[in-house]
Amino acid sequence: MMFLDNYRRAMKKLPEGIAEAEINVERKECIKIGVSGGRVALTDVSDVTSIYVRASGEKTGYAYTEDLGEDAQEVLLRAYNNGLISDSEQIDILNTPKTAFNPNTLNDNIQSRNKENQHPVNSSAVVEKAMLLEDLVRKSDSSIKTVLATVRSDTLSSTVLNSKGVDISFKRNVYYAKVNVTAQVMGDSIDAVYSISNSSLEELDLGFLVEKINNSIKNKIEPGSLTSGEYPVVLDQSVGINIMMTAWQLFSGMKYCDGSTALKGRLGEYIGSSAFSIVDMPFHKYTGYYFPFDCEGTPGKEVMLVDKGKFTSLMHNNYSSSQLDLQPTGNAGRVALLTGNIPTDIIVTPKICCIKPGVNSTQQLLQEMGDGVYITESYDIFHSINIGSGDFAIPCRGVFIKDGKPSHSVNALSICGNLIDLFNNVIETSNDFIIDEFLLKSYCVGSPSIRLSKLQING
Repeated sequence: MMFLDNYRRAMKKLPEGIAEAEINVERKECIKIGVSGGRVALTDVSDVTSIYVRASGEKTGYAYTEDLGEDAQEVLLRAYNNGLISDSEQIDILNTPKTAFNPNTLNDNIQSRNKENQHPVNSSAVVEKAMLLEDLVRKSDSSIKTVLATVRSDTLSSTVLNSKGVDISFKRNVYYAKVNVTAQVMGDSIDAVYSISNSSLEELDLGFLVEKINNSIKNKIEPGSLTSGEYPVVLDQSVGINIMMTAWQLFSGMKYCDGSTALKGRLGEYIGSSAFSIVDMPFHKYTGYYFPFDCEGTPGKEVMLVDKGKFTSLMHNNYSSSQLDLQPTGNAGRVALLTGNIPTDIIVTPKICCIKPGVNSTQQLLQEMGDGVYITESYDIFHSINIGSGDFAIPCRGVFIKDGKPSHSVNALSICGNLIDLFNNVIETSNDFIIDEFLLKSYCVGSPSIRLSKLQING
């Protein structure tokens, strides 16, 4: 990326008025193959380099560009001028080489992953993997009528460069498999979608996807009714994933400082049962995604947010950690829905934020529950949870469980309550643990199945 040299030179002689500046470059090279009916039905190849710029003086401003030939000093000035006209008075804090990520100080585990995650992409192997996945799923259940199997290869490169001397880069490969099916069960057409990722194409567990699809179809049994009320509940891993896609914001250092999380003022208190823990980490063996440093250059580290029910830590970027006189945790990110030429300021985001798994299988959780409801699917999660209050009302569907076995399916439901109550009602979590990426690959969340003593269900 030769354009980086232009920014390196600009950092040594900043335009007038700018005291310090930083760029974060994110390059995503993608090959995506979709197979349906034994044929390649989708081919997508892309290579996008995004340059995020911030410049501070009287204020901090931000800019964004994908034009690699644009004059570096002009981009810095645009960022700074955007700050001058903004309502925010905040001046951001930049890393120095002493506090930023240093490749020479990586531990052996990270060094190993660094080498493993850099290798050329074999596009024909991606096609073969997608063909194999589609064939396995299509043959696994006679009720399956259509299959779209997608395998994607991403080469992700990150660079942080600032006027204080930070200049760091990291590159890794991620392989992602996703399957969409339509099946015909008892005269009804049903859809199911599951996905996985890994740092190696060979290690993508296609059998896991086949099993999840087959289990999803098995849960589509004869429908019945459900009276609204409180029930013992098991939440499927996919429901836990959907909840965590939004619920991680409870543990944002920025939201904690401005009082916009339901956990404000409760650091150090018990907010869940002893069976409930949440951890944020830079890498996990169940996913190919890896976050060695954040968009400010702070090294990623494991952070125990909830330890057996106790609210022990927050996720921080440089600014939020300074407000509480703590160290940053490598959780600087951006509003992931802002793209194009919209200036993007820095917030707190997770790396890989997970509810910790337990020792029993989901089937054992259902048997232990005896009578209750197994919530198998949930929808519209981003509009169903209020982070400020913790209240939620999530549309879902599931299966009524009698004596530990499926009795009948129940549709058009909603689970309602408060996240803190849900955390306190956790009896156990399963060992059936999955991790999924966020929409724009900016972070991941993970969850096992979760058994609750009670949860309000409206039918």
